[in-house]
Amino acid sequence: MSTVPSEPFWTENLLFALYDPDTDLGFWLHLGTVPNDWTLWEERVLVMLPGDQGLLTMWSFHRTAPERRPAASNLEFRCLEPWRRWHLGFDGFAVHTSNEEMAAGSSPPGERHRLVIDIEAIGATQVWDAETAASNAKGSGSMASQGWAKEHYEQMFRATGTVQVGEHVHAFHGTGWRDHSRGPRGGGTGDPWGGHLIMGGLFPSGRAFILSRYWTPDGRVTLEGACVVDGDGQFHYAQVETAPRLENFQLAGEILPVGLTWDGGDLDLSCTTDRSLWTPMRKKYTAAVDMSGPALNYALNFSRCNWEGEEAYVYSERSDMLNALAPAAWYADE
Repeated sequence: MSTVPSEPFWTENLLFALYDPDTDLGFWLHLGTVPNDWTLWEERVLVMLPGDQGLLTMWSFHRTAPERRPAASNLEFRCLEPWRRWHLGFDGFAVHTSNEEMAAGSSPPGERHRLVIDIEAIGATQVWDAETAASNAKGSGSMASQGWAKEHYEQMFRATGTVQVGEHVHAFHGTGWRDHSRGPRGGGTGDPWGGHLIMGGLFPSGRAFILSRYWTPDGRVTLEGACVVDGDGQFHYAQVETAPRLENFQLAGEILPVGLTWDGGDLDLSCTTDRSLWTPMRKKYTAAVDMSGPALNYALNFSRCNWEGEEAYVYSERSDMLNALAPAAWYADE
């Protein structure tokens, strides 16, 4: 959309989450407009450094010239081929936070490191639409009930390029998750937020799975859908039987169960987290655990997963109110 939206609180948000197990570098790159200020773009760059080296983070707001959008001060996404190829670029500095500081619930100003990202992302699956999946017989809820967007789709991709951290340049070869949402965010629209899960994995053969679930503080599921992608790239809508919740913080070794059923079979996976990053829902810290109030936090993870002998890394994003945890998922139509 090139003109200022007429609907209050209208936003557009784009996310690329990607991981390379060889370099052990993980990224959560987010660009989004600010509600009620269409020309002001928010950029959030979250980087998981190899091993126990901690994190790099950068967060800013920038009034971006129309010809550069979607972009902010340093982060840019360029669509090279619709639904197929994107370029991800960042050139600037990011603040270092140790894993211990993140877990302690504080992100004090740290040393700034040069960070340059030059990556091409190539779509490896079709685009999966959350509304279509929810309205399928195996899904539940709708985008209309959401308070963060009214349109939302996801896609798995492969990524190659280079990443410079400090003076060292890494060759990057990984996989990841892309999503794009549009619609009013906040302002009292939609159902209240209780928590959510989005999760997806792309395997070497091209097989993949995608699932999402969103719920209110009383545990009512307002949006849910899933699919399994077979080796020929065909989508099969699936029902979510098992999905992980966020109940505590663990840097590695957490087991995330996934259970899906569809007309062609069932999927029962156990994903083990290797990399984790926690960021509060409140805009207080970039990388930290915030236990104040309802303790609404995001957990971003990349997990090892084996599907009938195929190894892959699965992206997951979970949120929960840890001081007022919602009951187990239930559905209004049951």
